Amino acid sequence: MDDSRPGRVSRKRWLAALIVGAVAWLVATIASQWIPSVLLGLELQGAAYAWVALFQLVLGPAAVLLGLRIAGYRLGDVGWVGAHWRVDALIGAGTAVVFALLQFLVVIPATGGADRSDVVANSAQIGDSVGGLAAFIALAWAGALSEELFFRGHLLAALRGILGRGRGAWVAAILLVTATFAALHGYQGVAGMIDTGLYGGLAMTLLYVARGCRLTAPIVAHAMWNTIASVVIWWQY
Repeated sequence: MDDSRPGRVSRKRWLAALIVGAVAWLVATIASQWIPSVLLGLELQGAAYAWVALFQLVLGPAAVLLGLRIAGYRLGDVGWVGAHWRVDALIGAGTAVVFALLQFLVVIPATGGADRSDVVANSAQIGDSVGGLAAFIALAWAGALSEELFFRGHLLAALRGILGRGRGAWVAAILLVTATFAALHGYQGVAGMIDTGLYGGLAMTLLYVARGCRLTAPIVAHAMWNTIASVVIWWQY
């Protein structure tokens, strides 16, 4: 994210961008499930999640772009760039593998295993079929793209524009992004919220900052973790 630009945009304008972008993204996220389940009459389980992935892939980035444009920003200004993408992708993939090993070899077995709330919820969503697994992997990547554009791109930029450019503003913005990310995954239960908040909220934000506010590393880390988790849960649980 271009550190020189937030100071040129007023706090009121950033607040408007935050509100519009957040509302638009929430509507897009809800619509991604509402269209297949209500409009198309599909039960949201297994292969039906391919439709959710498709709508998230289209509607999520559009909502983020709408919010950013109010502040005069483009997706490239918040890290949607091709620079260093190979290195960033490798770092993101490595981060996901390390986290997956920690989760499935240590944390999940020690905190309930197959009975954990997030494992139960995700297992029910994926179902037993290979088609369900493939659809959930598609959702893993589409959802990761949509969420990283919003949380690391739009939300973090807007919060920094509102709170200021000092170190304290960075810390406050990171904590708010982490808390918001965890809260929006409440359907996974307490265990899922904690894990999601620490990895998808805090770790992805720190990875984004560490990689020069480029989105490639957190998108790949987010999507790869979702993919690995989907495969392991489908295979083992």
